[in-house]
Amino acid sequence: MSEQSIQDLFATDIHRKIEEVIKVDQTSDDILRDEIDEYVVTDTIRSHYIDVFDVFSETPNKPHEGIAVWVSGFFGSGKSSFAKMLGLAIENRPVAGIPAGDRFAHRAGDKKLQVLLKAINEKIPTHAVIFDVSTDRGIRSGNQSLTDMLAGPTLRPKS
Repeated sequence: MSEQSIQDLFATDIHRKIEEVIKVDQTSDDILRDEIDEYVVTDTIRSHYIDVFDVFSETPNKPHEGIAVWVSGFFGSGKSSFAKMLGLAIENRPVAGIPAGDRFAHRAGDKKLQVLLKAINEKIPTHAVIFDVSTDRGIRSGNQSLTDMLAGPTLRPKS
C-alpha cells in the first residue's frame, strides 16, 4: 500500500492561487475558467438561474421593459459570483476554448437549465454589462447618481 498525501485527494492543484473575492472585471481566460469550473450550483441557486433564463428566453416573443437583473444580498452571500456567472453564461464568450454558456450549463448539471441556456445562446445574441455599483468611482464618491451612470453609455445590440 502506497502512502498518499492530502493533496493527492484533490482533483485540482491545491497550491494554485485562489481568488478570495469574485471581481466582475477580472476577465482573463484562466480566472474565468477556474471560476466557472469550481462554481458550486446548489439547488436554490440553480432554481434562481432557471427563473432568470426562463424569463430571458421568452423576451423575443413577449417584449417587456424588464431588461435588467438586480442582485442583492448580505455580504459574502454570492451576489458577485451569481451575477458574473449569469452574464458569462448568456453572453457565451469563449473561455479557454469552450463557450462560457456550455461550460456553465455542464457545471450546473440540470437538463432544463441546459436547454434554456442553449436556446438563449442560439437565438438571443447578448452582450452582458456587469458592474459592481459599490466599487464604481462615480457612485462611491457620491458625485453621480446610479441612474445617471446607467443612462450614460449607449449600448447597441451585438452584431
